[in-house]
Amino acid sequence: MSKFSLQHLHHWRHSLIHPLTLVSCLLLSSACSSEKAVPLLYQVSSQDLIVTVPAKGELFSSKATVISAPMSRRGMQNIAWLAPEFSLVKKGEVIARFDGEAMAKESHEKQLDLDVNLQEIIEKDGMLNLQLDEINKDIGLISQETQFAKNFTIDDVRIRAKIEILDELQNTEFLLAKEKYLNWQNDSFSESSEGEMGLLTMKKQQSQDKIKQLEDSLSQLEVKAPHDGLLTYQANWRGEKPRAGQSIWPGRKIAELPDTSEMKAKLFVFENEAINLAVDKRVSFYLNAHADLTFNGTVESIAQFPQSIKRGDPQKYFEVVVTLEKQQPKLFVPGRKLEATINIAKKEQQIIIPLQSVFTDENQSFVYLYKNGDYVHTPVTLGQVSLSHVEIISGLEVGQQISLTDMGNS
Repeated sequence: MSKFSLQHLHHWRHSLIHPLTLVSCLLLSSACSSEKAVPLLYQVSSQDLIVTVPAKGELFSSKATVISAPMSRRGMQNIAWLAPEFSLVKKGEVIARFDGEAMAKESHEKQLDLDVNLQEIIEKDGMLNLQLDEINKDIGLISQETQFAKNFTIDDVRIRAKIEILDELQNTEFLLAKEKYLNWQNDSFSESSEGEMGLLTMKKQQSQDKIKQLEDSLSQLEVKAPHDGLLTYQANWRGEKPRAGQSIWPGRKIAELPDTSEMKAKLFVFENEAINLAVDKRVSFYLNAHADLTFNGTVESIAQFPQSIKRGDPQKYFEVVVTLEKQQPKLFVPGRKLEATINIAKKEQQIIIPLQSVFTDENQSFVYLYKNGDYVHTPVTLGQVSLSHVEIISGLEVGQQISLTDMGNS
């Protein structure tokens, strides 16, 4: 037999299980499965109850100068450039610059329209004045003819024939009627010309107002710092901060120049962990940038309702504002992230049991008390609750044993 075959045969021999060993394992397995599983027991003891709630958040300034997008009637505006966040800016220094190309183009177009409108006014005014002069000349000529006819009309039948006298009288009446008509035409033309000139003047004023509005908007494209300070940008309800290329509405808050001498903490507590949150509860926290240092504060306010703090995240959080015990200007910078613990309660030497050992039936809390080899349904009165344990006010004594599993289903 070859060397290859001998090695495989040796491996096959040692991989076989002895028949007696296999039978023993089967018998042992059968015996083990026949035994009833023993539930986990917990011995009741007295210990200190410390209830805390974890939280995360960031620092912010309680006093700050708000920087908003410039007001404009043009609707949303595009951000062209932003100064780096957390940079120290000086008074008058540009913080943000908005894109004004569209407004500049529109302003140029409106200026062209205004120039055309002014030319129309000049041409219309000249044409109207020319027509008015012609009417006035006709009126003057007719007036002279009428006056001449009146002055030199001879109505003496001894000198002229009646037919000639009648012709002259009719001619005088005609001239008077024509003079009256020309005067009416002059008044009517003056009124219509005033209307046409008024329409052109109104168009000119509209163009001038639009150009002024655009010039005012163009002059506000650069947002400057009202005073020295640390620049921080403000996130919207989706957690997004302003960025170059983004379109935002006029008047929207985009940044702040915070007063770093009075800082506070903004915490977010997961709604399922928000147990007995209340004002004036003690808070301890550390900055992610300085995890070796611990700071303290107290709860100042709590949001009435939880809300989502991140776009696309269905989880909701309660917002908690914390007043800091001591200010640290060199460390407390707006926007710095932190991890915190809110101290809800601390009780010494109380009967404490795991939450998983407490069950409820018809609004009555109870445990399964292990007594004389049996599990007795025992009502209990609950006190302070933490995320994992609960205080027992009555129903149990130190040294007793209770089941950690539901014996009613076993």
